[in-house]
Formats: sequence, structure tokens, C-alpha cells
Amino acid sequence: MTSSVWSVNDWDPLEEIILGTALGLGVPPVDVSVRHFFEPPEGAELEKVDTAVLQRVVDETEEDLAELAHILTAANVRVRRPDPLPYGQRFATLGWESAAMHALMPRDCLLVVENKIIEAPMAMRARFFEVAPFRRLLGEYFDAGAHWLSAPKPLLPDETYVYRPGESVVAELEPLFDAANMLRCGSDIFYNVSNSGNRRGAHWLRRVLGERFRLHEVSLCSDHLGTTLVLLRPGLLLANSERLSPDSIPEPLRSWKTIWVDRPEDDGFAFEWPRASVWVGMNVLSIGPDQVVVPSNQTALIRQLEAAGVTVIPARLRHGRTFGGGFHCCSLDVRRRGGDVVSYL
Repeated sequence: MTSSVWSVNDWDPLEEIILGTALGLGVPPVDVSVRHFFEPPEGAELEKVDTAVLQRVVDETEEDLAELAHILTAANVRVRRPDPLPYGQRFATLGWESAAMHALMPRDCLLVVENKIIEAPMAMRARFFEVAPFRRLLGEYFDAGAHWLSAPKPLLPDETYVYRPGESVVAELEPLFDAANMLRCGSDIFYNVSNSGNRRGAHWLRRVLGERFRLHEVSLCSDHLGTTLVLLRPGLLLANSERLSPDSIPEPLRSWKTIWVDRPEDDGFAFEWPRASVWVGMNVLSIGPDQVVVPSNQTALIRQLEAAGVTVIPARLRHGRTFGGGFHCCSLDVRRRGGDVVSYL
């Protein structure tokens, strides 16, 4: 059976995509895992986000995603959406309880490699069931021939979040990674060992994918790679000028032309925390090797891309810092038009 799922990089012509939804967006309860990722201010566990402000963020983000869906549909890309998430939905496991954050970022909870779609073992407790709103779509892809896999569901005890010298920022008790820890480059995958992905997660993924893929362990930033290094097409990449230098770019990519991104324009944030850095501005989405969707306020980045011969489609994204992601984070390319798995390095 031919699979409806196929993607091995971020630049082949896009044919089908999942866009997340802001419906149900909430601020996670402050626990040991949230403190590990966000470093919330003192007393944050007692703070309440104004419901009117939160509703405005949800409404405006849904408007921006609808605009993105229109852009993609006009480019002949099929757009899929998850089921909405009930606001504040609580859940409990054997050792702790939390509440769901959102269904906004399929890039984080799902990894597409070849004809496989893999549920990620995420390290933040509030994201434990984040894949649930996407399960209807996963079932459809499975029925249409995709390989649907899930990493071992982690237990996430408190000991997970204790730093040990010489190891990754999350403990090696069980495989852990967000799917956005990865950069896919054909038969090569760059895996960021960070506060959301450990080496045991890399070992699990390496064994699952098999010998056709080379998994390169790197440590380029504290969390996901999409705000530090972006592969635009073979031979061209975006690099964060504050976090990287020519010597710190992974060795197999150093021969590629690099567009050095200076500090992006700040679109602000709607409430005090959690929030992402300004670098979500470089979290762009490629429709094809020469066509990229970029936040419309990132005028300097747009000029740099156009000077490199890339066609830029500007689109509004008002609350990237508030909810912690850009266009790439809020989407998952399910199918890109390409051939067999090849090496670009």
C-alpha cells in the first residue's frame, strides 16, 4: 500500500500539512517540569492569566492560522486540523497530575520520517497527552498506509529534571525527546541533546529508524533547533547569530551557505509567562526549496532571504512569543513531493 505520509526534509514541495489549533490554549500548572523549561518568576504558581486576554490570544491566533491555511491552500497544499482541546483539561498519572496546554504545535509531539509518523516521548508533564487531539488524523494516515509508531510513554519522575554533570539536561532514566529537537536532512538527522531531548531518546530513535538513517547528536541550544538552525534547501541554511558561530555549526553543514540572522524584531507578548524568545521570528515554514512563509514583521529576515533568491510569503503571527512558537512549530509537514531517501551531505 502506498503511504499518504512521506517527508524526509523541510524543503521538498509541500503537498499536505497539519496546522495546530489555539482552541483550548492554557497556561500550564507550575510543577518541577515547567520550572525546568520556563524558569517562571517567583510566585508564578499563584498568578492567573486574565481570561479576556487569554481569549484574545486564542481568537487572534486562530485568525492568523486561518490566514496561513488560506496561503497554503492557494499553493495547492492540503491543510488538516486537529480536534479542539477542552480548556483546562486535567489528567493524572501514577505519580503526578497536570493540565493540558494546547494542541497548537504538532511539530513538537509528532515526527515524520519517510512513511513513518512517530509520537514523541515529551519531557514536560503538561504535554503528556498533547498528541490526543491529533489521534483522529493519525488513524486516517494509518488506514492510508502510514507506519504509526509511538515511543515508550515516559513516567517523568521528579528525578528526570535534575542536572547531572556530563549528561544531558534531562536525566537518562528513559527515552525523552520533543520531535522539534530534530532537523531532517534526507538520510541524515541532526538531534539536539537539550532540556527536551536526552541521549537515550536518540538511541531509541536510531534503532527504530535503522541503518538507512544517520542520527547526528549535537548540542546547539537549550531546547528545540528551529530557533537556532534552519535548513532551507540543500546548500543554504539560516543560523542564529547569537547562539552559533561558523565553528559551532555541525561539521557536515559547514560547507553550506549560511544566512546569519541577527536578533529578530520583537512582536511582544500578551502575558508575563510562559513566553518564547524573540528568536521564534526565524521559525519559518518552507512550501518548497525557493518559497518560504515568514512572519510579516520580520522585515530584516525577509530582505536577507530575498537577497538569497528565496521567494518570501509574509504572513501575520501576532502571538508567537506568547504561546512559544512560530510557523514551523505550529505545523507538521505530512507529505512532501520527493524521491527516495538520499544524502545531501
